[in-house]
Amino acid sequence: MKRILPFVLLVLVAAAAAASDVDLVVVMDTSESMFPYFEDLRSYLIEVLLKEKLHRGDTFHLLSFSSAPELETAVTLADERAAEKAFGRLALLAPLGRYTDLIAALRFVHQYVRQLPEGKAKTVLMLTDGIHDPPPGSPNRLPTEQVRAAVRAVAEAMGREGWTVQLLKVPPEITPEDKANGLPSFIDDLAAGLGISAIPYDPARKAEVTGILTGYPALAFPGPLGEVGRRFTVPLTVRNFSKEPILVRLSAAQIDHVEVLERPAEVKVPADSSGLLEARLKLPLSFPTGAQERVLVLELPAGLRISPVQGSISFSYTGRSSLNLPRFNFWYYVVIPLAAVIVVSALVLLFLLMRRKLHETSLAGLAKTAAAAAPATGKRPLRAPAAAAPARRRLVPLMEAGARAPAAVPKAPAARVRRPTPTSLRRALPAVGRRQSTLPPLIEMRVSLQNSRVGFRNVHRVLPGTARAVGGRASSYLVFITRVPRAIGEIRNEGGAYTFTPLRGEFFPEHPGPLKHCLGVEIPFTGSRGHRHTIVFREWKSALDEINALMRSVRRD
Repeated sequence: MKRILPFVLLVLVAAAAAASDVDLVVVMDTSESMFPYFEDLRSYLIEVLLKEKLHRGDTFHLLSFSSAPELETAVTLADERAAEKAFGRLALLAPLGRYTDLIAALRFVHQYVRQLPEGKAKTVLMLTDGIHDPPPGSPNRLPTEQVRAAVRAVAEAMGREGWTVQLLKVPPEITPEDKANGLPSFIDDLAAGLGISAIPYDPARKAEVTGILTGYPALAFPGPLGEVGRRFTVPLTVRNFSKEPILVRLSAAQIDHVEVLERPAEVKVPADSSGLLEARLKLPLSFPTGAQERVLVLELPAGLRISPVQGSISFSYTGRSSLNLPRFNFWYYVVIPLAAVIVVSALVLLFLLMRRKLHETSLAGLAKTAAAAAPATGKRPLRAPAAAAPARRRLVPLMEAGARAPAAVPKAPAARVRRPTPTSLRRALPAVGRRQSTLPPLIEMRVSLQNSRVGFRNVHRVLPGTARAVGGRASSYLVFITRVPRAIGEIRNEGGAYTFTPLRGEFFPEHPGPLKHCLGVEIPFTGSRGHRHTIVFREWKSALDEINALMRSVRRD
């Protein structure tokens, strides 16, 4: 029991609020005919439901019936004591009933589920062989046809309630003792009244009985992975038991509370089929080398109720860095590289051809110019005479005879040309270039205690009618002071008015709905470890503009 409770608590803590709460009612036949299968159903169905499928806020109801129906337990999963109570009552349940009053059990279940509070989805799982053998003196000890009519009437009433009802036939066939006593099974009448098909219990597939009965998907971890480097892939098998395709997205994976998922992964699994979810991991540099067996905890969509969300993986870590390549794919490794080589070769040939054409064109132009300059006689043009050598500088004698020529009057210096200033350049621009921009202003996000000197990382322009995500990872506005997932909120431009909308309510308990006119408003949020921070959006102003405004104000004063 003590080994089971930590798994239950892990599921209760890790379950996301996006999964809608449910009232799960399990109705078990505890007559003697259930004895060979009772332990398997308790281990592979009820305990799996409690440990892996039910989330915080769900309510588990256990009803039993043999001679008379009884309520065994009803607990809302919220803490360790609730899970311990459910397991404790389950351990005391035993298939020792001598009689089976099916009509009384169906009426009790119908009345019990109808009295449950509204607001939660209702799921009823019935485990019975359909035998009706009430104790002596019971008012339900009726002829066969009346029993069949009564079972159908109650089943049709339950079918009209809109609940999800599943019927597991245990054992799959009537026992020889029941046949010898002439006791028929009314399981087909019950299924027809509910408008469903009874599912025969297959002992060979007892590990899959929860998925077969509820439709919830299951996850299988791989065997030993052998030698791996720092980057490697863990193939996870997803089994979809439902009649609709599902999309499974892996957003995080941890080993010893350290994030190791290199990038998110997803797989679409068809109805009643299996798919491979490839989790690509990157171990930290401090990870020890050698043989390892570690627990890998996954973050999967809570609404799917997929399980288990954690499992052991064994591998031998070499410590070497390795490329995380996908499995061999003909398109990736043959077709695409070959197409890339062909395109590059074509571009190189085109470049060489254009270069040759340009060279031929330039030679033809030179020849035409030379022909036009030649005389009509057809002789080659004469070479132009060489330029005369510059005269040597004459020496100035110390004394000259005769009158000296007047000295040349120096010219007046040219007027100094004024250098253009930014003001004169702006005035010289046409009016079109000085029009105000019609684009919305740049919006900056600041987080308390977070370094804001990160350039333009948290400065963006939100166009009208569009939105930008706020959160961790690849969000437009990045929160890195604490670990948060991608897109915990968004800011939207609605005709010049900015509205902030929380997308993950657990991070914004004080603002569950949209916050209009959010510029300049401090928006509190709670980090993953309970730390309190605030987010503020404002119009961005460059430091240069602020300094210029300050200088102009001082100059006016």
